[in-house]
Amino acid sequence: MINIDLDNVNEEAVYRAFNVDGNEAETLNDSYLELFELIGRDAMLKLFKYFRGDKINCPMRLYRPEFIADLAKQTTDRRERAKIARAGGYTAKFIEGVLNKRRKENETI
Repeated sequence: MINIDLDNVNEEAVYRAFNVDGNEAETLNDSYLELFELIGRDAMLKLFKYFRGDKINCPMRLYRPEFIADLAKQTTDRRERAKIARAGGYTAKFIEGVLNKRRKENETI
């Protein structure tokens, strides 16, 4: 028999009540099973709680181009700038474009 305290229902309590521990492959929807395997139970439940029903878009790049440009701006060596750009997932040309755009904006002010 399943015992759920309806006055204090939360994702973790339901997870325990449904006896999911160790049976994730049979009980979880495929997307949540992937998350469970990738990031673990607690993080998967947190994502479920806050984002269920939403479509989450994960951009190809982790860092904003402005942030990478700020890092690259700290060196004048083009090769170092290129390394910084590549590490951030951008091309050196794109980051140079961001820096040039900023320079032009600052000149017009």
